[in-house]
Amino acid sequence: MHVHIFNPDDGILFLANGVTTVRNMSGRDDANALAERIDRGVTPGPTIYSSGPIINGPGTDWGAVATTPAEMRALIAGQARAGYIAVKLYETLPPALFSAGVSEARARGLQIYAHVPLSMSLDQVLSLRIDSIEHLTGFDRALSARPADGWDEARWAEADIRRIGPLARAVARSGVWNDATLVTLVDAPCSFADIAAAEASPDYRYASPRQRALWRSQYEEVRSQRDVREACAMAQRAHRIRLMMIRALRRAHAPLLIGSDAPQPFVYPGISLQRELGYHLDAGLTRAEILRIASYDAAHFLRRQGEFGEVKAGARADLLLLDGDPELGFEPLGRPAGVMAAGRWYNEETLMGLLEEAAQRAHGPAEH
Repeated sequence: MHVHIFNPDDGILFLANGVTTVRNMSGRDDANALAERIDRGVTPGPTIYSSGPIINGPGTDWGAVATTPAEMRALIAGQARAGYIAVKLYETLPPALFSAGVSEARARGLQIYAHVPLSMSLDQVLSLRIDSIEHLTGFDRALSARPADGWDEARWAEADIRRIGPLARAVARSGVWNDATLVTLVDAPCSFADIAAAEASPDYRYASPRQRALWRSQYEEVRSQRDVREACAMAQRAHRIRLMMIRALRRAHAPLLIGSDAPQPFVYPGISLQRELGYHLDAGLTRAEILRIASYDAAHFLRRQGEFGEVKAGARADLLLLDGDPELGFEPLGRPAGVMAAGRWYNEETLMGLLEEAAQRAHGPAEH
């Protein structure tokens, strides 16, 4: 329920790891074209539900930039005409523009996904009853007295854990859903702490030369600013607090989503979901709860109840054939004996063949 998909081979990685539906968190032309080819059965992949391109505020060139309420309304009107199901509001928006975006999206029947802006508190965003908050943004500021001037894992690491329970109950009262993407928040920075091991992983064969160069450049940028081992240690300390937050949200009956934010550095489509499921298990959720969140609850969040996420007459034929019970262990999900996606059947041999072809396209034949 949180990915960025535009590469056809990413669709194969999702399918081969049992993912038949994704929420794409930044619309673009190539992603839209891929979704259309998947729907027609031309390209293997999951059904894609997509927000529009990110909408940001002044002072950045990241995403589409709105500087006035009129510009915000025009951007959202264009996204509605383009057929997106939601808008994604981002971090540099001032309160007036964020609120204008919420109002316009609501008027046009679009969902609202957001990073809590640096100009707003988590409470302010919750009061607007948006649909989802991504990566637990804003939670760190609600839990820590440390000054806020951007993304800072130290705020998580130094959080006042006495605030976790009351905050979870406030989130539950708001009805806003939360997608933590824990795998990106801890695994990506820790991959940089031992990049040689990350690049030696068997999964690295699925990274294209462009991705490999991008991840290396991101590593060099991080390394120039801080000790990568200390950055990993800080991310791990923050991760422990985030697990406590997830546990409290579940106990308060706040609605959750499960996503990975793939393809962040060394966070592979489909493959990384296994890690995310495991982290929710570490947070104290049961396997049955996690499976429900990742299927039935996801459909309800997207207002597609009865369309997917359950086995019933009239639902889309998205089915996994497994060699084990996922309520006893998640491992069978990572290598399904077969996947049916929108009524199209892929047996294990076919899936393995598609993966091999994807690896060859990414970086030549596999080494044995």
